[in-house]
Amino acid sequence: MRSRTPLRCGVAATGLAVLSGLIGAAPAQAEPTDGPAATVSGPVPVTGDSYPFMSADGPDVPPIEAGEPIEADLGEHGYVEEEFLLQGTAEHRDLGTGEVTGTSPYTTRMVVRRPARTRDFSGTAFLEWNNVSFGQDIEIDWFLSHDYLMREGHVWVGLSAQRVGVDALRDWDPGRYGDLTVGDPALADAPAFDIYSQTARTLRSPEGVDPLPGFDVDTVIATGHSQSARYLSAYHNSVHPDHGVVDAFMIHGAPTALDEGTTPVMRLVAETDVRLRSQSEEPDSEYFRRWEVAGTAHVGLTEYLAFAPLIARENPGTEPQRCDRPPLSRIPFHHVLNAAYDHMVDWVEDGDAPPETPRLEWDDATTASRDEHGNQLGGIRLAEHEVATALNHGDNTGDPFCFLQGTHVPFDEETLEELYPRRGGYVSQVNRAVNRARHDGYLLSEDARDSRGAALRTDYPWW
Repeated sequence: MRSRTPLRCGVAATGLAVLSGLIGAAPAQAEPTDGPAATVSGPVPVTGDSYPFMSADGPDVPPIEAGEPIEADLGEHGYVEEEFLLQGTAEHRDLGTGEVTGTSPYTTRMVVRRPARTRDFSGTAFLEWNNVSFGQDIEIDWFLSHDYLMREGHVWVGLSAQRVGVDALRDWDPGRYGDLTVGDPALADAPAFDIYSQTARTLRSPEGVDPLPGFDVDTVIATGHSQSARYLSAYHNSVHPDHGVVDAFMIHGAPTALDEGTTPVMRLVAETDVRLRSQSEEPDSEYFRRWEVAGTAHVGLTEYLAFAPLIARENPGTEPQRCDRPPLSRIPFHHVLNAAYDHMVDWVEDGDAPPETPRLEWDDATTASRDEHGNQLGGIRLAEHEVATALNHGDNTGDPFCFLQGTHVPFDEETLEELYPRRGGYVSQVNRAVNRARHDGYLLSEDARDSRGAALRTDYPWW
């Protein structure tokens, strides 16, 4: 039986402190070099009492007060979930100088979600650097885009690269994870970067057990959210030029500086993540695109309804955050992430770069431009924001993580009746906004259908 420990609510301070000292000038870009792959064992057996942390195939999740849990139905999409152990010896790299300062053995784990049949595989694998800001592994990009990933036949791999996540896994289920280690605690996350490289190599050329038997991986896309995106930024700047083991980077929800390179990179950010006008002025280039999504939060309703029930399942008694304003923006950021992922695959495989997009608008260096209802102007404008029925804002205050959850305040009935006196007019406006976002490349057809359907289901007393 696992021993359950409470969720560690607090930013992974050790990881962020180490990272702040690591991000600096990168060494000159070099030709990619070969290196070791992790040695794979598994899959780790699953029983009624032992399953992967935050398993999509695990026990039922409990209800939460924010709404109906969002669960990934692997079976419906013909997908399977397996967990593997990874072992090797990782380099410790000084990211300021590019020098290797030592090595240490490690044992960690990765979760693989893949098509059950090889013929359904797209050829693309997404390697997510699991986020540990809550003190335990959270698969944010999987939670946001699992429907898209499975719809397209992509492989998703979630890696436990950082010490905070590995330590929490050992505490949560010593029987399953007791052998995990990422080196001496004094190293903090120094081995994490090479662990990531070795895992990426494993997806193409495995040593030991093949975690993707019969799968020919053509493309590996690095993805990570928030703190993980900060680490991936450092990896892009100072490790990737020497190793070149991934084909593109999704830097999601982090402002960390990126060096110019020749590998496709997208920075996708919510309104919460853009604090200064100068950030919005970051230029696009041949190998870089920046997308900003108006009205969205660093953690919005969709991702919260996906991960909060799993946190509650794995850590009974976890209390929700109490925010000063109603939290959790309803603007579906994941629709834009899905479109961005789709563009990235085309960018790598066909050389078709994603479109350049309008940036959020600003009154001055620190003051966002807003309409009469308080909604942000500019940026990528989904129908749920452009044809607004509520204030959806990127900011909030209250408990420690409230500032990441944004705000959602429905308009009062008088405002709604003035804006949308007739159902047909409202639905027509939504359809125009959806068609515009679809045409501009910010929305896939499946997600466009969801937005149109939600508009048709909207009902007000005066209609």
